[in-house]
Amino acid sequence: MKTFLRLVLVGLGLGFGLPAVAGGAGTYTVKGNNGEAGTDYSGTVVITQTSKDTFKLAWTINGDKYTGHGIGDARIMAVSFTSDGSAGTALLVDDDAGGYKSIWGFVGETKIGWELMKPR
Repeated sequence: MKTFLRLVLVGLGLGFGLPAVAGGAGTYTVKGNNGEAGTDYSGTVVITQTSKDTFKLAWTINGDKYTGHGIGDARIMAVSFTSDGSAGTALLVDDDAGGYKSIWGFVGETKIGWELMKPR
């Protein structure tokens, strides 16, 4: 587990001494990859804060809709999401530029995808 967390932190390019520029609620453009060469995609995600520590997320990717529920804050969120009967988990970490870097995976899959979210 420690190795996985180290890989996540390195993969997301976190800088521990940097000030955080929180993203939070808003509309973001999304560019991502499904975990394999040639599977790039783009779309949008709307993040709505539903309480101090919870968020609703709604992605539109190539015409497909995904809905999610996140916990955390505007800087780091753990998100569960669903689409057409499939479920997954994502980790969003603020990118110090008002957006997010994210890794995600579907339940039962072994590939991890990634996304870059930039404010619109």
